[in-house]
Amino acid sequence: MLLRQATMADLPQIESIIRDGRELLAAQSIDQWQGTYPNTAVMVDDIHQGWTVVLEENDEILGTAAVIPGIDVSYEQIEGAWLTQDSPYLAIHRVAVSSHHHGRGLAGELFQRLFAQADQSEDIESIRIDTHPDNRGMQHVIKKNGFTETGKVELKGMDLQGVKDFAYERLTANVKPAHLNQAVFTK
Repeated sequence: MLLRQATMADLPQIESIIRDGRELLAAQSIDQWQGTYPNTAVMVDDIHQGWTVVLEENDEILGTAAVIPGIDVSYEQIEGAWLTQDSPYLAIHRVAVSSHHHGRGLAGELFQRLFAQADQSEDIESIRIDTHPDNRGMQHVIKKNGFTETGKVELKGMDLQGVKDFAYERLTANVKPAHLNQAVFTK
């Protein structure tokens, strides 16, 4: 199994996996990804920016995620507290696994491979992620993979007024003590 950066040639498989995710969420009556987001334009931009990664086995894409460095506008304000402050992080969005491979622990495998890469980058001190409050399956995967629930965030630019996702953060091997949110660790 290989985690690699996506190319435009991967777009049809990525779109299919995102469609699978949308359908699974709808079947569970979860109001996540039920509008136009994420659409082809978002996925194309993610690939062009170099943000999309795919988990591949035998030339088949099994899972995908957007791994975005820098400041995420949705994470600037939180009801709660991040584990780190004023430190570089990665934001993970649009995580999905092929419906043909559910039950194999692929989301966890994708996360573990991302963590290994992030731990090798001295510039990345943490990884942040969020998910819909009704998406208990993803919440379980996130927590099982070492993330700490930090509060709630309102997603910006996604036309989802009033929905506050659960937010999580996981420290990398390179977190600097000066960047730890002392208010969180002294409770």
